[in-house]
Amino acid sequence: MLMVNGMDRQKVIWWCLNIALLPLILAGCGGGGSSGGVTPPVVPPVTGETPGLLVPVSSDSQLLESIRTGFKTKLAANTQPRVLAAASADSESSSGGGSYTTTYTLEASVDEHDYVKYDGTHLYIAPTRSLDCCFILEDDSDSTASSDEALVSTTENERSIRILETDPDTAGITVAGSIPLDDDRTIEGLYIDDGQLATINSTGWWGIWGRAFEDFSTWEQQHVGIEIHDVSEPGSPTKSWDMEVEGGFVNSRKVGDLIYLVVRHTPDIPGLIRYTDNEDEIAENNALIDALTMDDVLPKVTVNGVEDVLLDASECFVTDPDHELAPETRGYPTLTVMLAVNVAEPDIVRTACYNESSDGLYVSPNAIYLSQAEYTAEEEYKTLLHRFSISAGLDYGGSGKVDGYLSGGSNADFRVNEFQSDLRVVTTKWTGVEGDRWDHQLFVLRKSPTALELETVAMLPNATYPESIGKPDEDLYGVRFLGTKVYLVTFERIDPLYVLDLTDAFDPQVAGELEVPGFSDFLHPIGDDLLLGLGADQEGFVKLELFNVAAIDSPYSLGSISLGEDANWSYSQARYDRHAFTYFDDVEGVDRFTIPLTLTYWGDGLGYRREQQLRLFEIRDKDDPGISSLNAMGHLSAVDHPKGRWGGSRVRSVLHDDAVYYVNDEFVWTALWNDPFNQTGPH
Repeated sequence: MLMVNGMDRQKVIWWCLNIALLPLILAGCGGGGSSGGVTPPVVPPVTGETPGLLVPVSSDSQLLESIRTGFKTKLAANTQPRVLAAASADSESSSGGGSYTTTYTLEASVDEHDYVKYDGTHLYIAPTRSLDCCFILEDDSDSTASSDEALVSTTENERSIRILETDPDTAGITVAGSIPLDDDRTIEGLYIDDGQLATINSTGWWGIWGRAFEDFSTWEQQHVGIEIHDVSEPGSPTKSWDMEVEGGFVNSRKVGDLIYLVVRHTPDIPGLIRYTDNEDEIAENNALIDALTMDDVLPKVTVNGVEDVLLDASECFVTDPDHELAPETRGYPTLTVMLAVNVAEPDIVRTACYNESSDGLYVSPNAIYLSQAEYTAEEEYKTLLHRFSISAGLDYGGSGKVDGYLSGGSNADFRVNEFQSDLRVVTTKWTGVEGDRWDHQLFVLRKSPTALELETVAMLPNATYPESIGKPDEDLYGVRFLGTKVYLVTFERIDPLYVLDLTDAFDPQVAGELEVPGFSDFLHPIGDDLLLGLGADQEGFVKLELFNVAAIDSPYSLGSISLGEDANWSYSQARYDRHAFTYFDDVEGVDRFTIPLTLTYWGDGLGYRREQQLRLFEIRDKDDPGISSLNAMGHLSAVDHPKGRWGGSRVRSVLHDDAVYYVNDEFVWTALWNDPFNQTGPH
């Protein structure tokens, strides 16, 4: 039975519709890899640099006119909201430091927000974005209740950040404290560093999906906040600083002491008619738009209760309409805003904005790259990439344009990578040609020595190597950059693993290829010689496969494991959410990793049943890739889940020495690595 619980019924219907369309509307950017031993490219010094696609705002009136034009352009085209392929964030992954794991990241030195964080002593668990509003949960009153006194009610968990103390010797866990939350706030993610817990919250009901919508109204009347809590005494955490800015949450990253937050702000115009029927309504809209002032346009920020304007027009950029990279269809009423928050000494230390859309971001240790999807009059997708330095302020470093779009669900992050000042991008073009519907391309972009522009210096396929990446009608699934190599997985009926050699940035080429059954969505490098693939087999069950890639021209499989073949269906969140994958380097001579697994059973006499597990695996003999092996080690189960069969919206795990902590929603199950079936929980 559907329960709306006061929520606007239109929103519920709209959410359901777009969840169904989710595979069509998500996209991204990403990258990966170590630096290797290649000599960095020589970039000539810049002299007399010509302006780029984005130009600094010279006056308040210039920014105002750009916003007004954006409103009028979008409203004139408003017949029905249209969804574009969007974008989002990769590079060398982090598996933790010392004797425990931390959040799996794309760049080793770039942290990412997540709803679970661990500092080696305490677990911090934020509530998941709950959809319990819309369903009557099954009655679990007859379930076997946990005897652990630390078990907290679902309601309490949903409105607080839990702080749990761990005992890695016994895999024990106890409640240490909690941080209550406001009723109108959703936690987007956490950061923990040196006793300071930073929480990113928002009022956006749509969550991360919101950034995939072209409709500018998605970004109205939203707020994003950062709160910093001193958790040096976990039993009595205290809020030391808070900030709230007008805008919808896009994404965040943390480099050193700075959290880089990206939001999109659309001025709210009361009375604006979204879909006009006549000239009078158009005139009414134009009058409202022409009346906009700078106070209406620039986002406000509130710091510790004091409101102010977040930034000046002089800190913003607008598009040069005469630039060769300028989008064919211009006019966007939304500001993409970047701000840097110092966590160690809480303050907003850097701000910048531009008057264009942002579909996603990739952050290297040196720069933020914001992607912008463009759909041309020729019905072709192109992607703009804007570079902003983080090594010296938020200085604009130029833009580039490539054919195609950044696609692949949440694993789209892996399609962009900065390496020794070059930007490498993998895109997909929809051809619409029966029997060969996709073209996949690699681009290498480099900062121009004379202009604020990212020039394409090489691409693949090209005149020398015209053969397509992937066979006809194969879509692109897994992408992973690793130094001078990039691994690609395409799929239609069988999984070709391609190895591209980027040693010479001006001459990329396909070096090796391997065909195996099934495909991999997620690729994890293990040193330089091994590659772990997570995807599905030919029957659709979750599959793990270990590849020997020591010889770039002749990769081969070291073996695979299919999971859940006794069920009707199996699924792993880690295929599409890297934070659900946990990897622990070199524990007593082996590598350990975990993935969540959902098993579904149905049929005559069975009804419908789901099992949620955390599967444990080891990689042995990784230093001898000829005999390396993939080994299953058992699993933990989310038994007696307080949310019943509707639980499991987000899953994470933490490994500390021999202790395993399996987080499913806000609850924890624990065990020792070598005795996973002797588990405790839910805690």
